[in-house]
Amino acid sequence: MRPRRPIVRCVKVLLITPGPAEFFRGPAATVERYRNGLLRRGHLCEVFGDGSHGALKRSLAGTILRLRPDVVHAHDAFRSGIQLLGLRTPWVVSISGDDLHQHSRDAAVGPQVCEVLREASRVLVPSEDAARDVERIAAESVGKIDVVPRSAPELPAGGTDLRRSLGIPRNRLLVLVPGGLRPVKAQHHVFPLIDALRQGGVDAEIVVVGPEQDAAYAESLRERAKNEPRVRILPPLSTERMGASYRNADVVLVTSTAEAQSPVVLEAGLLGRPVIARDIPANRELIRHRESGLLFQDDESLARCVLALVKNRSAAGALGVRLREDLSRRFDPEIEIDRLLSAYAAA
Repeated sequence: MRPRRPIVRCVKVLLITPGPAEFFRGPAATVERYRNGLLRRGHLCEVFGDGSHGALKRSLAGTILRLRPDVVHAHDAFRSGIQLLGLRTPWVVSISGDDLHQHSRDAAVGPQVCEVLREASRVLVPSEDAARDVERIAAESVGKIDVVPRSAPELPAGGTDLRRSLGIPRNRLLVLVPGGLRPVKAQHHVFPLIDALRQGGVDAEIVVVGPEQDAAYAESLRERAKNEPRVRILPPLSTERMGASYRNADVVLVTSTAEAQSPVVLEAGLLGRPVIARDIPANRELIRHRESGLLFQDDESLARCVLALVKNRSAAGALGVRLREDLSRRFDPEIEIDRLLSAYAAA
């Protein structure tokens, strides 16, 4: 039985998302999850920044004056937090993987990101590793960092069958690679992988799906895919189709070179799919190598991981089951909201 939670006064929260859900799917899903969790607990909550559904565009200052929130919560220091610098209302910021591994190191925008970390009332991170990274970036953040591990609801899987819509036979290995098309996501590693699988005698197809977040990189992927019929590049899918696509996949692959906490691992894992991910700290926190998934270091070890699952499909299924059980136990949505409310109280 879950322990009874203390009574918390009603909190009025303004959540700021980096942009349209179809472009920033991971952050938008997190903000939506926070919103639903807060409303479920009886708090008042609005979301600012996502105009993808034709909503009336309002200024941030006007929204704050109208709502008069107890706390403003920006998701992503660079894309959302910078505009809060100087705000007198208590505000917190959730750190993204881009903040940690890209924006904070950029000579042009890094100083502003560090200023966000210094000025924010609280800095929210998804893991202890990310907390240590933030402390290295901005020493002034020590003592005001809250670890709020991200949960992920189980996606509905009633959408269109990916294999049927693309004409992929049931006996062909389907590798799904979700994520925005940009260099840090490193989807270009699927090309040496498909070569290695072909040389290993494996009939496989790789489907990369996600929004175009870097035009030049996305174009380079499409150009390479023109000469490789077993690699397809798809635009972002609806939530329902994404859930169905996870279920259709034999393997879900995460090639990113840097993450804060991968929503793909959480989403695929909670649907019980076998996951292979790059061996980086954020993924090691989610996946126990050879126990609940596989981690790879380079193209050669990636090919070995996929071939190992091909040769032992029952082991692949067992990895998916264990990952689902482990993530369900460690990333409870209600605990996520508990941690979130604690951070707001401290702000």
